[in-house]
Amino acid sequence: MLFSNPKVSAFVRDHFIAAWQNVRAVPIVEIDFGGGVKLKRTVNGNVATYVCSPDGRVLDIIPGLNSPESYLQDLRYALNLYRASFASLDPLIPEYHRANVTEPTRYEWVRDDKAKDMVEHLVKMSIDKRPAAGLRVVAGPNDTVLDVRKLDIERPVRELSREDAALLAADTESNRKERKPLVHKLLSEKVVRPADVTKRVYKEILHCDLDDPYLGLVTKAFNGGGYEDR
Repeated sequence: MLFSNPKVSAFVRDHFIAAWQNVRAVPIVEIDFGGGVKLKRTVNGNVATYVCSPDGRVLDIIPGLNSPESYLQDLRYALNLYRASFASLDPLIPEYHRANVTEPTRYEWVRDDKAKDMVEHLVKMSIDKRPAAGLRVVAGPNDTVLDVRKLDIERPVRELSREDAALLAADTESNRKERKPLVHKLLSEKVVRPADVTKRVYKEILHCDLDDPYLGLVTKAFNGGGYEDR
């Protein structure tokens, strides 16, 4: 979504060389509703953008999903940091991040409920998107024919757009207030390369432990009832 934004894609194209790396296999959940109806989706993923110098030193890390405006702001800060380095980045990178360390705001509700909410949200989306069976309604002063199949398909699309906007705004806020201070703290320690800190970034900042085969879903998304730990 971010890189389909014209301003983001143009800025990245003009100033950076973009690359993508999967840090672990994507988790997939399958729910059988019976009667041959199944939902199979990826869940509980996360992403971090490492902004690096040409020789691979990490200038900054942008955690999670952010609005295009917030993402562009962080890219510009990292670019200005690189341009200000002149002779050496080594003292400047930790100094920059030490100057920006603040006490993070803890959004415990985001961390505790996110996995469970995401699974339930995906299930609801799957159910909502199924079209109604061939129903047509005559209504309105001019006996306008409304095709409920068409409305049933369009309604979730409109709602999804609003829901996505709200989720992105919440993600951006938690990234700025909770995760970004932790990024500054991590990068204030010393100059690093992506491989040096990736596991720490995902575990300590994104709360997505790459060494946990279940990525926290067992105790959060499927607790209670038949799924409760014994």
